[in-house]
Amino acid sequence: MPKKVHNKHDKFVRASFSNAERAAAFFESFLPQKLAAELDLQLLKANQESYIQDDLSEYFSDLVFEVPTKGGNPVDLVLLFEHKSAPDKHVLIQIGHYMFSHWFKSLSNKQPLKPIIPVIYYQGKQQWDDPQIRPLFGELADTISSYLPELRHIFIALNTLSDQSIEQIRERLMAAAVLAQKKGINTIKLAEDLLRIFQLLPNHSEEGNFLDQLFVYIAYTSEISSETMEKAIEQLPNKVRHNAKSTYAQFVAHGKEEGIQEGIQKGKIEGRIEGRIEGKIEGKIEVILTGFDNGLDISFISIITHLSAVEVTEILKKHGKIN
Repeated sequence: MPKKVHNKHDKFVRASFSNAERAAAFFESFLPQKLAAELDLQLLKANQESYIQDDLSEYFSDLVFEVPTKGGNPVDLVLLFEHKSAPDKHVLIQIGHYMFSHWFKSLSNKQPLKPIIPVIYYQGKQQWDDPQIRPLFGELADTISSYLPELRHIFIALNTLSDQSIEQIRERLMAAAVLAQKKGINTIKLAEDLLRIFQLLPNHSEEGNFLDQLFVYIAYTSEISSETMEKAIEQLPNKVRHNAKSTYAQFVAHGKEEGIQEGIQKGKIEGRIEGRIEGKIEGKIEVILTGFDNGLDISFISIITHLSAVEVTEILKKHGKIN
């Protein structure tokens, strides 16, 4: 089964595409040209209703967009956007489940059926070729496999997109976010391209909350030192810089607090373990000393006490039995 959608990449991708204008700017750049030309992406809207059934809700990012077609007879269609951070050979089975469940729900509610176009957005290190249904069934004769559904879809693998094509996304904040997502799967590359990402940011933005999420994603995903991050932030435009400084300071403070708490908890655990070990050894000291006095060698004492020969030797030295 696929991973649940709670990791840092899933959350940031969802935040990036939750804004209709940002999502439309991305689709303009990366949907097939003929399809994009048919859609009135200026009217794209995120559908707030959860289309995903309860049994699939933990595995789908549940990003659904509705957009009308252009022309005299517009048709509303649905873009099902599914983010994956690792290859998943069963993704089309899940998408097929979603599509037919949605259509069945529409029929039950006596609503018109809408075409659904799945978009698989892959953000992972591993090579993943465009998934297909037929290979899931093994070797089949063409006379049989020809009856299997194809479930056509759009497959966008971030690791195949050039930096230049991402930088061409007209919405600058989205361009920075997508480039950060591409680099985010490699902490070294993210650190190396930090300035390049920051240079894409607009001179000002009313989306302070999403900017915060971008800075936190970069800081949390990468292994960038505080010095490097602070130097990069200094290169930002004035109106963005103040926000970035404040957000990063909060992130660092939160990280230190978590580290302190983690250290305290670790200390408690190590203390309990050390106490248990000391207790166990204390109970064996008499066996070790008595056995040694009665002529038992260290290797045999080690076996019967379940301590190493080094530990037995140290205890004997501590009690003056050997030098």
